[in-house]
Amino acid sequence: MPAYESQPYDNLIAGYVVPLATVSVIVKSGSGVIKRGTVLGVVSQLPEMNASHGMYIVAPVDSSKTDGSETPFAILSDQEVDATTKDVRATGYVSGEFNRHALIFGGTDKVEKHEVAMRNIGLITKRVVE
Repeated sequence: MPAYESQPYDNLIAGYVVPLATVSVIVKSGSGVIKRGTVLGVVSQLPEMNASHGMYIVAPVDSSKTDGSETPFAILSDQEVDATTKDVRATGYVSGEFNRHALIFGGTDKVEKHEVAMRNIGLITKRVVE
């Protein structure tokens, strides 16, 4: 019988006044190894003829890009995803309250750059006493 395992506290979630909602996504190949709390932007969507049509293809938010990943869409909820060499299915939060200091961005972006855009789509950032 396997031993009981628990995940360490990661301080990503900062409250439950705004309900957590998730969506299935595909992390784009070439995104590298990304961790829970990475803010993701949509670069594409699977076409209607695909069996998983409508799924969003995402990459870490980076304001220096112009492929769609410069705009926040979701926050990675999985512990870690390795999309170095292939597309990987994952889950992202599309609403909720999050610790602004636990969020991870691509490039040199910081939370201040994307906070208003995130609030506008239901990803609320909060300061958390640590």
